[in-house]
Order: sequence, then structure tokens, then C-alpha cells
Amino acid sequence: MKHSVCIFFFVTLLFLQSYLTYGQESSVFIHHVVKSDENVSQISKFYNVPEDSIRSWNSFDSNFRILPGMKLKIRKQLIASNQLFIKDKLASDTNPVVLSDKSDSLKNVQSSDFKVSASGNDYLPLLSESVVADNKQSFYEIFLHFYSKANYLIKTILFLNLFFLASVISMLIVILNRRLKDSYIDFRRSKCQDRYRDFITDWLYEEHTSFVPESLLLELRDWVNRDVFTSELLSLHANLTGDSADKLVELFQLAGLKKYSIRKASHSSWNVKAKGFRELAQMKIKEESKLISKYLNSGNEVLRIEAQMAWIQLNPNDPLSFCDDPEVNLTEWGLLNSLVALKKIDAVPDFRRWLSSSNKSVALFALKMSGVFKQFDNIDLVTHRLDDIDLDIRHEAICALGKMAVPSPGNGLRQLFLTEGSENKTEIIRSLIMMSDSSNIPFFEEVLLTETEISLRILSARGLVSLDSVGEDRVNSLYKEGDPVLKTIIIHAKDERI
Repeated sequence: MKHSVCIFFFVTLLFLQSYLTYGQESSVFIHHVVKSDENVSQISKFYNVPEDSIRSWNSFDSNFRILPGMKLKIRKQLIASNQLFIKDKLASDTNPVVLSDKSDSLKNVQSSDFKVSASGNDYLPLLSESVVADNKQSFYEIFLHFYSKANYLIKTILFLNLFFLASVISMLIVILNRRLKDSYIDFRRSKCQDRYRDFITDWLYEEHTSFVPESLLLELRDWVNRDVFTSELLSLHANLTGDSADKLVELFQLAGLKKYSIRKASHSSWNVKAKGFRELAQMKIKEESKLISKYLNSGNEVLRIEAQMAWIQLNPNDPLSFCDDPEVNLTEWGLLNSLVALKKIDAVPDFRRWLSSSNKSVALFALKMSGVFKQFDNIDLVTHRLDDIDLDIRHEAICALGKMAVPSPGNGLRQLFLTEGSENKTEIIRSLIMMSDSSNIPFFEEVLLTETEISLRILSARGLVSLDSVGEDRVNSLYKEGDPVLKTIIIHAKDERI
């Protein structure tokens, strides 16, 4: 995208330069009347312009002969520098001339040789029209002459053209260099990847003497080799547990990779820092927990999640202590990753500690985890959050009670149904269905008969059907007495394919 923008501006500036330059060239002409003894060569010397330019301005070819009395168009050449020359010519002539120009120095002058009609703009010389025609001039000399005679606008455009051209060339060089470098690194990675994988596998499944070859330690001083070796080791470790995983942790330490992971965790770049957190957590380097604690509430979401996951794995005795911070921010993605980290350490804390938290994200997390891990001792606190003024808190409390599937909170859910919106009403019915309590039959029946929203009526009919024979008998009775809409709803609810 950047390259396209640069090329677009470059082409636009070239077009603008061409338009402005040639537009100004054609705006000023002198009309010369040919005398009987004049030819093109004499006229070109008189006006100090090339013969080819005179032919070009008047659409002549090289073989065309001029005739006395013919009017030739001569482009005005740098009026400011040639005024004395024109004055001398006019002074030596006895015939009248009418010169029309905005410059005060050339008004009311007469001559029979030429007549000027102009807008007053200075002529901007072309590269192909040097004031002194010399075919032996270099391009550099021609360009300097053109640049020195151009106005400020053209000079600015030329400068910008050269700047953008240099920028594009520099960018191409950088991109090419980067691609060559990446290709070389990929080649080196592929060359050592299989060898390191075989070494790690041999270390894992064969008896060893806790000795890492000196040649390998020397290789790992190079960051490419070290990165490949670390990636292979972590990838294998992620799929192992017990003694096998501990052996890989030992290899990580003996290979001297710990210090490099600590350096990554202290790096100024957030992505490198996050990678270091992941390595420290996976390799159980607990002494660096303080380094991670600084970023548990980082403004960078990715870095914050990585720090929280690493903290959970490195502190199994109190993995969620960071939730005590009233300013901590837990996102949905962070909650999911925290759940994965908790399952890895197999140490689930009691979420009662945070169910009453004033921090919304922490309270939502505690409610969700209480339901996921079915912490029945927390039912009273979860039920208490049904009265919360926050809609999201009430919604998560409803879902948590449904996952626990304990009938005791059923009455509170039924009472809450009347004041909730459509989404929370749906979750209340689903939670009551999961409780499988026959005391919910009147509630399901009332919703089925009085609710206006079809989806809620279908869900209530399914709730009746789920209550074995008692609920199913009531559904069949309603079907016989119901109108066509109610019958369609019941048929839909009883269809097991849906």
C-alpha cells in the first residue's frame, strides 16, 4: 500500500510538472515579420534561439523556405534578461511597433519587424532548448541550466520528484534485503530443526548423565539456533506430563536457556516480553514471578493475558491473587485463557472470595467459574447476585445456577422472570430445565399459555416434556385443548430432531 501511494504521488508530480512547464511555454510569443533578405539562421541568431525551435513553433520541416512578409512565431526568451537587447533592436528601427506586455519598461514602443502579445509570464526553458545550443553538453549540465532558470514551483516539484524516487528505490532495497534475510533465516531453521528434534527426543527417552555437549552449547549462542531449539523443546513439553515433562525442564536449564527467557521477559518490546512470560511459565521458573507481576494489569491486552496465565501457572497455591486488585481488567478472552491455565495446574481455588467483588470483570469471572466447577457451597452468594442492578451480572448468575442444576434457587429464578428482558428470560427457562424439578410445571405451563414470544413458548414446552411422564401428560392435555398455534408449538417442542 505504501509503495502504491509513493508511485501515485510520483506520477502525479511528474504530470503536474509537465503540465505547468509546457503550459507556460506556449503562453508568450513574439510575431516576427520576415524581410526580403532574411533566413531562418539569421532570425535564430537575432533572437538567440535554436533554428529547430523556430521550425517547431511554426510547424515547418527542415526543407521549408520562408518568404518575405511571412509572420513567424518566436517564443519570448527570459524577458527580464533580454530587455536591453530588445530595446537596442527597437531603437535601430524606424517603423512602428506595438508591444503589449505587463512590464512597464517595454510599453509604447514601435517596430515593423515584430509584434508581441503576451500575458506577462516569464518563459520557462525546456531541457531541449538551451539558450546556447551545444550538443556536447552533458545531461548534468543541461539539467543544472534548466533548474537554474526554472521558477520556485518547478524547483519544488523537481525536488519532490527526486525525493519520492529516492524513497521508492530505498524502500525496494530495504524490502529486497529483508526478504533475502528472511529466506536465509528460514534456510538455517530448516537445516537444524530435524537435528535438534532428534537430540531432544533422545534426551527424553534415553538414559543420560545430565550432560549437554559443548558443541550444542556453542551453537545455542546463535539466536536462530537457540530459537529453533527452544521452540522444539517447548512444543514437545506441552504434550507431556510427569517425569517426561520434568526431564525437558532439566534440559532447558542445562542448555542455558533460562537466562535468555529472562532477557525476553525484560525486553522493551511487548511481543518479545509476552514470549518470555510464556517460556518462564512453561518451564516453571517461579523465582521470576515478581517480573511478571508488574504486567498483571497492563494496558496491552495480549501482554496482560500472558502475564495472568503465567502467574496462574507459577503460583498454584494462590493462582488468582491478582483478582484482589480492584483495578484489574479481565476480558472474555482472558477468562478463557485463565480457565485453561487453571485446568493445567489442577488447582481450582474457591471462587467465593470474589463473588461479592465490586470489580465487574472479576465478579463475572467468579460467577462463571463457580458454575463451571460446580462449587455448590457458593449457591447462596450466586443467588444473591440475582438482585444485582447490572444486567450482565444477573445473566451470569442465572447461567451459573443452571450449570449447578440444584433445585433450591428455582423460586428466585421464577420470580426474576417477570422483570427480565428476552435474553435473561431465555436463560432462566434453560436453567430451570437443567434443574429437572417438577415444581416448575406450573411455571412452564403459564409461560407456554401467556407469553407472546414464540421462542419462549417453545422452550417452556420443552421444559414440560423434559419432566418425564408428569410433564408429558400435561403437554398432551394442553395439545388437545389448544388452538392451532399452540398445537404447532407443542409438536415443534416434542420433535427430538430439533
